This record gives sequence, C-alpha cells and structure tokens, in this order.
Amino acid sequence: MRGPGEWPGCRAGSHTVVADGVLIPAERLLEFPLGPYDAPHLSQGRPLEIVSQTVSVTATLVGAALGALDVVKAVVKTRKPPMTRYDSLAESASARHVFAFAEAEHMVTSSYDRLISLAGRIDALLPGDDVTVVQRSSLRMEVVSIVQQFVRAVDLLLDLHGFSAFALDNPLQRFWRDLNVGARHAQLSTCIATENYGRLVTEAAGAGGLSIRRPSLAA
Repeated sequence: MRGPGEWPGCRAGSHTVVADGVLIPAERLLEFPLGPYDAPHLSQGRPLEIVSQTVSVTATLVGAALGALDVVKAVVKTRKPPMTRYDSLAESASARHVFAFAEAEHMVTSSYDRLISLAGRIDALLPGDDVTVVQRSSLRMEVVSIVQQFVRAVDLLLDLHGFSAFALDNPLQRFWRDLNVGARHAQLSTCIATENYGRLVTEAAGAGGLSIRRPSLAA
C-alpha cells in the first residue's frame, strides 16, 4: 500500500495498491478505441463524458471559493487595514469595491451560477452525439474560464485580508492552497484546453465553417 504523498494543498488523497507480477485476465482489461490524432478515446462513445467529468472536478473547488468568501465576509467589518486610519475594511471605499462589487464577491457568486447552468446544459445534452467538436471544446473552455475566475477571486480576497491569512490556523490560506492545487488538475489544463479550442476554431474559420453559436445549448 502506497500513500498519496505530501501536497501543499488538498492533503487528502487516494492510497495506491501496488501489485507486482500479478496476472490480469483479459476479460478484466479495458481497451480504449483511438480517437483524433491516435489518442485514446476516453469518452467511450459518449462525446460529452470528458466535459462532464471536468465539471465534476470543478464542483469540488466551489466550496474552497465560497469558503474563502465566507472567511473574509466574517471580518470585513472588524478587521483594520494596516497602516491606515480606517477602523475596518468596510470603511475603505477601495476595500468595499474589491470585496462587494466588480471584484471578488461577484466573481465567486457569478462563477458559481455559471457552473450550475453549464452542468444543467451538459446533462441535458448527454451523450452529446449531435454536438460538434468545436462546441464540446467551447464547453470545456467555459469550465476553464470559471475555474480561473474562482482563482482570481480568492487571490483578491487574500490581498484584502492581508499577510495574516497565511497563518497555518487561518482557513483562508487552506482554501487558497486547495483551490490553486485543484485548479491545476489535468482535466482543467488551461493551456491544453485553449490550444485545442484555438486550433479547432481556426481550422473551422479557414474552411469557411466557423460556427460557435449554439442555440441548442441554451439553458
């Protein structure tokens, strides 16, 4: 039995059972068909399966973003900004802007709403046989965008709270670490999702067939 190892965030992990030299019967093996570019076709005939899994991974990060928001919300009227005359963050117009309006609070709550809406649309479309590869890639890009919005929001909350948020007994640093580690999950790779989407829409545009409007995906 091999443990999950040490991680700076998301400390809970899965143990691995290591079996060396064990014969595995052929009926226990699963061979994936090859998809585009000879990569394993992991969706097994359900074109939106991978996208739906990406949403599931993202759902575990929602709690970290909401938790970080709750931590700062609890101290915004009592925590004094250092080296200022303000008695609380709530007295600072800049802090109120970052916390309550166009910045952190709106990013977290609007991204949560976007994720719920996206999950409903994907669920209604499964298995997604009639969805084009460009549309699937666009859906995955939307998931990645939501995750990046969560990360940016919690960074702002950390800025607002200040240096003491990194104390080990402060839950804000734990939410920040967990979110940033989870956002680097293979399913949420920003560079690969962006590269794939860019290649698809460029190829479609070059062929005169670019169409990313998806009326069938409306909530």
